[in-house]
Amino acid sequence: MKKNRVQNKSSKKIAFEYQVNISFDVKDQIYVARVPELENCHSHGNSPEEALKNANEAIELWLQVAREESIEIPEPMSRKKFSGKFIVRTPEDLHATLAQEALRRGQSMNELTVELIRKGLKRVG
Repeated sequence: MKKNRVQNKSSKKIAFEYQVNISFDVKDQIYVARVPELENCHSHGNSPEEALKNANEAIELWLQVAREESIEIPEPMSRKKFSGKFIVRTPEDLHATLAQEALRRGQSMNELTVELIRKGLKRVG
């Protein structure tokens, strides 16, 4: 039997701790709300506000069913602590290119990598 990671809080309180991503579905002309931390937890509405309200209800139901079925409940991303360190494996040629570019700019590879990741995320977001 799997243990729940999230315990001792009502579903209503914890529902607000999960991330909800809302986007507009052009085909169906509705706002879709997805909860990436909870598998298959999503909802929709005619406005972003309605989609969010429905998503919070979907989260509460997801958590209720998970508890009843002894399904592991993931910890909300908002509670997680991050060290600021992670390892990235790259092809040797990319590693060499990063090292050369960092040297050319007078930066450490770490500084250059952080800069490039931030720029890339700005374009994605």
